[in-house]
Amino acid sequence: MLILVVVVIGFFLLAQCGGGLDVGGGGGTGGGGGGGVGPRTDLVQTQPINRDEMPAAERQAMDDAMSTGVTDVNDYWAAVYEDVWGRPYDPPSSAFAFDPDGNQRISCGQPLPNDILRNNAIYCPPEDYITWDARYLIPKLTVNFGRAAPLVVLAHEWGHAVQTKAGVGGPTILKELQADCLAGAWVQSVQNGESETVGPFSNAELDGSVAGFLLLRDPPGTDPLAQGAHGSGFDRIRAFEDGIQQGPTVCANYELNTDSPRITPLEFTADDSDTGGNLPLDDSIDVVVAGLNAFWGPELEQAFGEAQLGLDEYRSTDRGIPSCPGVSQDEGGPIFYCSETGTISYDYDTIAAVHADIGDFAIALLFAREYGNAILDIEGARGDGAQLDISGHCLAGVWSRAVYDGNLQIDTAADGEPLFLELSAGDLDEALAVMLRFRSPREDATLFERTDGFGDGFFDGEPACGL
Repeated sequence: MLILVVVVIGFFLLAQCGGGLDVGGGGGTGGGGGGGVGPRTDLVQTQPINRDEMPAAERQAMDDAMSTGVTDVNDYWAAVYEDVWGRPYDPPSSAFAFDPDGNQRISCGQPLPNDILRNNAIYCPPEDYITWDARYLIPKLTVNFGRAAPLVVLAHEWGHAVQTKAGVGGPTILKELQADCLAGAWVQSVQNGESETVGPFSNAELDGSVAGFLLLRDPPGTDPLAQGAHGSGFDRIRAFEDGIQQGPTVCANYELNTDSPRITPLEFTADDSDTGGNLPLDDSIDVVVAGLNAFWGPELEQAFGEAQLGLDEYRSTDRGIPSCPGVSQDEGGPIFYCSETGTISYDYDTIAAVHADIGDFAIALLFAREYGNAILDIEGARGDGAQLDISGHCLAGVWSRAVYDGNLQIDTAADGEPLFLELSAGDLDEALAVMLRFRSPREDATLFERTDGFGDGFFDGEPACGL
């Protein structure tokens, strides 16, 4: 969990790393210090593919979608740019596909090597064009995540063109998160039925666009104010959602000295280099449960007479899930709260796989969500499956913020010093990644809605969760 210099603005760097939960003395914001970038791990599993491996019809459909997207994004900014920035719209000079393995050559104030476009897309300010890797990047996003993800890449790069013409300044992170937000504003117009050429995206397609941000994120531990920083998956998704929910004017008003965009810097501690950024599995479960009991203890004690929930570990390789009145084995999933018994049951085998594949804060999210469901049950919350699912993730965000702030004491050391649970670099991305991996059949909310609910709880607290 827990050196060629060119004048281009890249979309994403395909480098993923993990983080880890930390337990340490003394509180503090942002998970401690130490700096550094963590080891590479893939939070999102993808099928490797290039355009030559796609059936001809699918390849043509992908190319047609990108061509249509160019027209539509340009039409969108032609319609709204002057209202947002108070000046006439000046479109980019061109937007075109690029094959990094081909004979085509481009420049951006100076000649560019083809490899700079591999798995990338750029807007070039000196020559005022947008281009994208049509051999690797767009096929990978299309095949693995659906129609929306590659068009969001295009809309992000168009956002860079828009902000350049508007004279937006500031560090890279501001421009990148603003471009994510502007891409979301275009998606909003599509979802509102305002596009004449691109139909609204399905829930699955929107989920795919969110998954793309988890794939294409800065390595955990990256200083957000460093030159070239694009943002964590958590921060990028939040900016994207700003645009979808609030439109382009909110994006245009982004400033780093305000709460828009919201940036959650997390560093690795000195111990992370020894642990690979993750506590051992059993320790992860112990400290997460301790942290959840410490935070929700008063509500739990009032409801159940003790400041903790019961835990029931089982192994799916040995037997079925524990019985819970009204919950079938298919409905239970790998971890679930049973309101009849006030118990959380979890499949140790599945939790172990999550820990190995994603990280220890992915486990934390699963437990925190079920504690959230327990609090919803205690408070008598009502609503359909989607509403309760979003609220459960929102409460998981509330708890995660307490961990992020570094003031959640879970124990006392032998010398009497308090021990606090803290986040480390990459943890919040791990939480979002496990939302993508698991969704109980009882849950009806989309990945987009769940990540939004989690972010609302993290930033706005328990009142945002509908209690």
